[in-house]
Amino acid sequence: MITLPEGATMKDYQRYIHELETLHGWLKVDLVHNCFLMGEEVGELFKAVRRYNKYYDEGKSTPTEEAKAHLAEELVDVFNYLVAIANRTGVDLEQAFRDKNARNQQRTWS
Repeated sequence: MITLPEGATMKDYQRYIHELETLHGWLKVDLVHNCFLMGEEVGELFKAVRRYNKYYDEGKSTPTEEAKAHLAEELVDVFNYLVAIANRTGVDLEQAFRDKNARNQQRTWS
């Protein structure tokens, strides 16, 4: 059983996703296909956001908590692919996050 410790660091998440992909044999899926799969998940995330905001509900009236739970699952799917892509390219996601956001604090947008 693969476990993720409470209070996990981003390195822990990257290790966890690597172990999960190893377990399921997903490491053989190349970088480009991982990007395509993540794109599909982003589409599912957008649909879940529409359902959560009640912009689109396929003729149903999805209860807010159910819509929120579905939204959470789609966020995790996108996150898992993001971490997998970082792993395949050797990106330390935590350090990249810190570096990029340090630059963003100095930026201005007009």
